[in-house]
Amino acid sequence: MIWALITVVFVVLGAMAFRPSRRAYFAFVALGVFFFPARVGFHFHPQPCEWALNVPLALFSLTNYKHIVLIAIFFLMTSAQMRGVRARTQLLAALGAAVAMGIYVELAQGLTGQGHCRLRDLVPDLAGAVVGTAIVMFRNLYTSRRAVPRR
Repeated sequence: MIWALITVVFVVLGAMAFRPSRRAYFAFVALGVFFFPARVGFHFHPQPCEWALNVPLALFSLTNYKHIVLIAIFFLMTSAQMRGVRARTQLLAALGAAVAMGIYVELAQGLTGQGHCRLRDLVPDLAGAVVGTAIVMFRNLYTSRRAVPRR
């Protein structure tokens, strides 16, 4: 029951973070940061991280669609918070936040013992950031074309 409530709170805050609501965005990030330690009752069981990374493992990790989708959504939320700044700054800030969140997730998984701390899981996180970048760029292109009056 409590996990259903937590899921609803994440969804509501996530939806609100797509609007220029800094409070909702920061609440979403703060809850995300505390999610892993809270899930294990703040009892840490550190596990070693897997540092192996090669092309076959990187390609295999691209089948981790959950990471791709979640990081793409986080990228889009972050870029929504950066509306009004130059496009390059918006994309770089969102990329930095997405990569930082991906690194945090892996380290939190290793620290709590829940999940697997793997360097290769950063590959789908970067893929999610690329998907988010493409969506933002297409949106910007579409809105800039709509703003130009036709003759």
